[in-house]
Amino acid sequence: MHLVRLFEEHCEQDIYSPCPKLSRPHIDLTAFSYMKVNLAAQILSGTVANALEHFYDESVSETVCFIRHFNRFFDCLNVRSLFEGRNKRNPDLDPYTDVNDNRLEWLTTTFLGYFEEWRQNIENRNIAATAKQKAVMTLSRQTLDGLKISVKSITECVKFMLGAGAEFILAHHFNQDPLEQHFGHYRHKSGANNNPTVYDVRNMMTTLRAVGSQALQPRRGNISVNRENIPIDNTKLPRRR
Repeated sequence: MHLVRLFEEHCEQDIYSPCPKLSRPHIDLTAFSYMKVNLAAQILSGTVANALEHFYDESVSETVCFIRHFNRFFDCLNVRSLFEGRNKRNPDLDPYTDVNDNRLEWLTTTFLGYFEEWRQNIENRNIAATAKQKAVMTLSRQTLDGLKISVKSITECVKFMLGAGAEFILAHHFNQDPLEQHFGHYRHKSGANNNPTVYDVRNMMTTLRAVGSQALQPRRGNISVNRENIPIDNTKLPRRR
């Protein structure tokens, strides 16, 4: 409700919005927009946290703390280039070059410790509530498990690769999109079967490999398998007068 109040009072009506990226789809979510990562990243940003602190009192302090934690979490795991941190003056976007990077320590201790402290505060509250009622006072167990898996796996991978001789690590390249795309083919091939067996998956893998090996290369398109024979012209273009 703090975010709804900020949007309706200061972003929707004002000409100069303190959060220019916020729009009505950020507030009124649909069943499809729940899955859009960009909406969550724009809500849980430093701009929104600064606006809440500027317009409201201490009643929004916990909301601001929550947003700032996730804003830095997104930055630490979204390092995509060597110079983005320097250009945006944000050290959290710098590439990882040291196994003792303070961001790795912050992710495993401060960030994950924030949710553990949240859980303990709910457990220690003197209220007559069941375990199910207390469970809805924090993030879901699946969300917390996903955060722990992401943080611990990426930090350990970064330390391992730096220790193995890598000069720098760009955390943005750690993603499971190829894996999801691979299993998406299985779901598409299985039709209405939500629980394929091992034999079903094996047959689908054989089918996909056979189709891929026999598929004809398209004559037109913006990609090509073999680009070695493409002539490259390095002559300068004529200048415009």
